[in-house]
Amino acid sequence: MDASHLDHILDRLPDTSVNVYGKGTQRTVMGSYIQAARELGRPYRVAEDDRGRRYLQLLRHDGSHLGDIEPVLLPGCSTATRAICNNKITTASVLSGRGVRTPFTAIHGPDDVDRAYEDAFRTATQVVIKARSLTLGRGVFLNVTKENFREHFWACVEKQKGSRRPDLLVQEMVPGFEMRATVVEGELDNVLVRIPAYVVGDGRSTIDRLIDAKNERRSRCAYFGTKLIARDHNLRSYMQAYGLDGSQIPKDGERVLLSSISNASYGGETAIVTDLVSDQIKDTAVRAVAAVPGLRTAGVDIMAESFDSASPVVLELNSFPHAHLSIYPYFGAGTNPLTRFLRAFYAEDAKLRGAIDEIPSEDQHFLAAYQRFYDLKHALEAAAVTA
Repeated sequence: MDASHLDHILDRLPDTSVNVYGKGTQRTVMGSYIQAARELGRPYRVAEDDRGRRYLQLLRHDGSHLGDIEPVLLPGCSTATRAICNNKITTASVLSGRGVRTPFTAIHGPDDVDRAYEDAFRTATQVVIKARSLTLGRGVFLNVTKENFREHFWACVEKQKGSRRPDLLVQEMVPGFEMRATVVEGELDNVLVRIPAYVVGDGRSTIDRLIDAKNERRSRCAYFGTKLIARDHNLRSYMQAYGLDGSQIPKDGERVLLSSISNASYGGETAIVTDLVSDQIKDTAVRAVAAVPGLRTAGVDIMAESFDSASPVVLELNSFPHAHLSIYPYFGAGTNPLTRFLRAFYAEDAKLRGAIDEIPSEDQHFLAAYQRFYDLKHALEAAAVTA
């Protein structure tokens, strides 16, 4: 992502008022699922697994067991399906085999720096290095070139010190900016843009002062208060690469991008942009989920050069999407995919049991959405077999 992408995003957002979430904000996705079930009036029980983690037991109105929402596994998603999503190489193979565009991806061990270097730059000029054992943007190094590849490779290895699986994922650097599309039971719920850390000049303050001021504002928010702009290796490397220095004073209104990492945990910002993006972006998200056997609900990470893109690229799939991104966006109104999941899941179960009368009229549309999605799944599978 570069400054032109930042301008493209911010200039198109209809609402740039910053949200401040209060102390009642749910801190865990499981807590949000429990709250959604309670507000919908669905029968459920809260239980604990053998590791002391809470999970949600969904019940039918007669008290029979419908399914469990576990800490990282949704009902209807098998462990085999989850394994496909967790293995980026397998994910890329499945998606590309069904016509969904993905970047070149390879996995290397911590001692494979020379082979990783050769593989990385056969066709690409820049790559991404990711720590396979870490999440939430930790251990991610963007805009890696031939000149700094080894430095970032070893830094990524160091980030995973003590991990049982310290492998590194090396991926083609796709130009553009990142979006997260959340598909719930075969239907698009929302598309959210993820904006890396940046500051806006006032003509008087240095970049360092602007970072401090932005962090102070974020600290007042119950959700973003611990997700501050970190002056870490990635930020320093990005600023150095683009000739930026903390003592510089940006012009009044000048936007200064500070990082390529768009994760909110590193000071990034988010906004729902479903109504702004092209049909191709929306369709790509649904097709990506349909391409994976057994997958119906997922977060789809997409790269595109504009909201109007006709050729988005799918980076990865998350079979247990981080719904808080959608519930608590930085800018504008949010949406709750957890509520949609529960309504759709209960509706399909009622249909399969022949209890259509149990489905509220406002939830009948989920049945048609399921049918369209299953038809798409079968079509993609048939095309892959005959290819």
